[in-house]
Amino acid sequence: MRVETQIAYILHKRPYRDSSQIVEVFTRDYGRITLMSRGSRGVKSRSSGLLQLFRPLLIGWHGRGEMPFLNAIEMAEIKAPALTGKSQISAIYVNELLVYLLHKNDIHADIFDQYHACLYDLKENSDIELVLRLFEKELLQSLGFGLNLVVDADSGEPVQEDAHYAYHLEHGPVRCEKSRQLKNPVLSGESLLAFERNKIGTDQQRSEIKQLMRYVLAGHLGNKKLRSRELFRQPKIKTN
Repeated sequence: MRVETQIAYILHKRPYRDSSQIVEVFTRDYGRITLMSRGSRGVKSRSSGLLQLFRPLLIGWHGRGEMPFLNAIEMAEIKAPALTGKSQISAIYVNELLVYLLHKNDIHADIFDQYHACLYDLKENSDIELVLRLFEKELLQSLGFGLNLVVDADSGEPVQEDAHYAYHLEHGPVRCEKSRQLKNPVLSGESLLAFERNKIGTDQQRSEIKQLMRYVLAGHLGNKKLRSRELFRQPKIKTN
C-alpha cells in the first residue's frame, strides 16, 4: 500500500533504536495509524524538526502490515496553533483521548475536523475548560457513545431544571434526592440542560459537568490512565 499525500497530525511519538521513531498519526481519510519514521532522530534528518505535535502536516507512507514506513513529510499550508501553558497541556490531554479511544484504521473524518477545530479553539478561546468539555462531548457522540442529557432514563420524563439526577453510564440521568450519597455523579437538571445547549456558565455547572465527563470517560477508558492529568495537578494548572 502506498499513500502519497494525506493531511495528518501527530498524536504521539516514541524513540525506536538509535535514530528512528514510531509515530501515532491521525489522518482525515485513514484514521489513526502507526508509522515507522526511519532515521528521523538523526542530526542530519530533515524530518526531525517537522515531526512535532499539534502541527498540521502533509505526509505519505508505504508498506504492508501494522507499521508502514513514513516516506514523505512537509508542513501543510495552515499555520500551526501556538499552544503554550494550559492550552498546550490541554492539547496533550486531547491527544491522549484520541490514542486511547480511536481504533486503528477506523475512519473518523468528523472527529478529525473536531480535533483540528479544538486545537485552534484552545489557542484563541480563553475558556479552555468549555473547549475541553465540548470536545469530549462531541467525541463521545461521534464514537456512538452520545450522552443523554435531556430525558430521565428511568421515567422517560424530560429533565427538570430544579431537580437532581444521578448519571448512570450507558443509561443516562435518573432523578434522585440531592442529599443521597451515590457512587454516580449527581447533577442538577439545570447543569444537564446547559450542557445540552453547549453552555456551562456557572461554577456549579462547570464542577458538575467536569465530574460527569470524568465518570463517563473513565467508563470507556477502562484501565487506561491519562498521564496528562498529572500535568494539571501542578500548581496553578487546574483546567482538566
